[in-house]
Amino acid sequence: MRWFLPLLLTGCGTTELTQSWQLDRHRLLGARAEVAGTPDPVLGTRAEPRPGETLLFSSLRYTPEDEPSAGALWIGCLTDGDTQTGCDLDESAFEDLDDLDENASPEDLFEALERLKEAGFLGIEPDLPPSWLVPEDALDGAEDPLEGVSAFVNITMLPEDESSSEMPEAGFKRVAVSEATTPNHNPDITDLIVAGESIGDARGFTARRGYTYILKPVLSEGHIETYSYLNTQGDEEWRVEKPYFTWYTELGASDAKKQARFNVDYSLHPYTSVEWTAPKKAGLVEINVVVRDRRGGVGWRTLLVNVL
Repeated sequence: MRWFLPLLLTGCGTTELTQSWQLDRHRLLGARAEVAGTPDPVLGTRAEPRPGETLLFSSLRYTPEDEPSAGALWIGCLTDGDTQTGCDLDESAFEDLDDLDENASPEDLFEALERLKEAGFLGIEPDLPPSWLVPEDALDGAEDPLEGVSAFVNITMLPEDESSSEMPEAGFKRVAVSEATTPNHNPDITDLIVAGESIGDARGFTARRGYTYILKPVLSEGHIETYSYLNTQGDEEWRVEKPYFTWYTELGASDAKKQARFNVDYSLHPYTSVEWTAPKKAGLVEINVVVRDRRGGVGWRTLLVNVL
């Protein structure tokens, strides 16, 4: 497992696409944090933990059919100030893995994983679902427990071929840890309106080649939150979230003139509709839409479109 260590230290390997909505290579599209436990019946899953709570992570990743990925590696830590470089890892913790083989006992594996967690290792999707037990003393020294502190989480997509020399797709996420009275919750996309019709729980819809469709995402009721905000003068304000949606599509054809496309790559609430033009070639095409509430909450929906 130590082969992935160099990937932790290389930073983000993202390259710029011609159009940001094109799904034509490995893409890390979204990362989500959820506090373990029963979701609020109105607000949904909480994305902003308190000390002592467990945070569960998931990601939305796109992998081309002919270029499989081994999954995603997660590391994280509490930060001192506004870091742009991520977490400092204790590399010696990864050396414990060298001593493990097929004869290692469950106790040995558990101890090695515990040392990895202390070094910042959160998990590997899909084999070890990433999670983080927020330290009880996470807010010790914080200027204001209501405002809290930030944790830094780094996600790296792992190549299936361990000998690959290509820079991996990577990204990071900040997670607020606080005692806020109005902690952030994740927004959820419960429906999409396609050409004026609700698709409900359907996994996708059927489209005609070359036709343009208007897509409009629908958020779960109550998932646009009103929250308390401390302004620069130290006065409390009440604000309303302003979520935005980012759109992605497979191209569906190698010929640029026949490829699927969006008219824009993002849309802002409440004007969330976008135009998607189907490829001029029959087949299955994947569409992804990711919603972010600008406070750390994230949700997404994946559609499979049957183009006829």
